[in-house]
Amino acid sequence: MSKTRSLIEFHNISFIYNKKDPNRFDAIKNINFTLEKGDFVALVGKTGSGKSTLVQTLNALLLPNEGYTRVQDFYITQNKELKKTLKKEHNLKGKDFKNYSNLRKEVGIVFQFPEYQLFSDSVLKDVMFGPKNFGMKEEEAKEAAINALNSVGIDKSYFKRSPFELSGGEKRRVAIAGIIASNPSILILDEPTVGLDPNGKEEILNLIKKIHESGKTIIVVTHDMDLVMNYAQKVVVLKDSKYIGTKTPKELFNSKDLTDYSLEIPTFYKFKKLLKNNELFKDDKSLENIDDLDSLTDYLLTFKKEKSN
Repeated sequence: MSKTRSLIEFHNISFIYNKKDPNRFDAIKNINFTLEKGDFVALVGKTGSGKSTLVQTLNALLLPNEGYTRVQDFYITQNKELKKTLKKEHNLKGKDFKNYSNLRKEVGIVFQFPEYQLFSDSVLKDVMFGPKNFGMKEEEAKEAAINALNSVGIDKSYFKRSPFELSGGEKRRVAIAGIIASNPSILILDEPTVGLDPNGKEEILNLIKKIHESGKTIIVVTHDMDLVMNYAQKVVVLKDSKYIGTKTPKELFNSKDLTDYSLEIPTFYKFKKLLKNNELFKDDKSLENIDDLDSLTDYLLTFKKEKSN
């Protein structure tokens, strides 16, 4: 029985900005890993580690100089010799490396600054653009846009408003609606919580969680370690343009390498470390998430009573 292929594969990919320039920059170097359908993945690493470059190869906004990115049956590369090899191995044609419209319908990207993706004079027209661009008729695109806007909590009173008049959180919701209106199977979000107040951040994260639960594969580029701890199933770590590994949030935050990766420790783990350092809680294996704090409260009350005696 043949093994089922992963949804996404990064195969020895490298990308160089200004390749022929003396000031060339190797953004990603020889990266190999796979992701599965239905994953909720956080992509982490310090600024400049290659996160945004990597995800832009997923819908061919950037084409790897070396190696290839595969999404489903789409192969993305600009290496001519590799294209010849892939054509033979996978029975591909030249047009398969040029016509990425179908790929971009499957892979939607919401960029860090949503105003870069908003351009129409009304919210509804903006969200209709994607479906129409992928071949939907006017009424069909309108229905898809309204359903997408409703799903992200934007009601009809906003439909005729300019998207540029909205708050930061509202703009982000409209940008997400503009992507999911085309019904992609993979949704990529670059720093979705940056610049939002706590309420706006929680609303966006709950929205992303709901989208994931509907069956979408989610990839989030983020420096927000509380997001990683509370929402991600897998964490992909990049450092100095290279792939370090894929971990669970628990594995990552219990490791000793966080400072080496230039990652912030989540508030919960700072609290956990403080308790342990002050010998207030030694059984730290039973304290793994926020929900465990209820049982910790009882433990600390007992601890305090024993100390007073």
